Amino acid sequence: MTRRILAAAALLGLLACAPARREPAFDFGEAKEKHPMRGEVLRLRPENRVAVIKHEDIDGWMKAMTMDFPVPDAAEYAKLKEGMTIRATVLRNDLHYWLVDIQPEP
Repeated sequence: MTRRILAAAALLGLLACAPARREPAFDFGEAKEKHPMRGEVLRLRPENRVAVIKHEDIDGWMKAMTMDFPVPDAAEYAKLKEGMTIRATVLRNDLHYWLVDIQPEP
């Protein structure tokens, strides 16, 4: 009986020391620009809420390429599935860029 209590206490101690799953931290500041974009979701990285997207030209910002896009809002990120085509808005400032207003295309 004592061994079981000690084993249970040890297990609880190990669980208490396990790192807690944390929400990704996003502190991008104010957006200075916004750009509509269209692209295909190639991969999702849920641990930091990033979508790897092969996008078309983004007018006023960059040519077509594949890149990582942070998605700060959990509900917006939940809309994404690998292989889907989306339309979204890229917000950006001097240091950061991120996606909002994600709309899956049929």
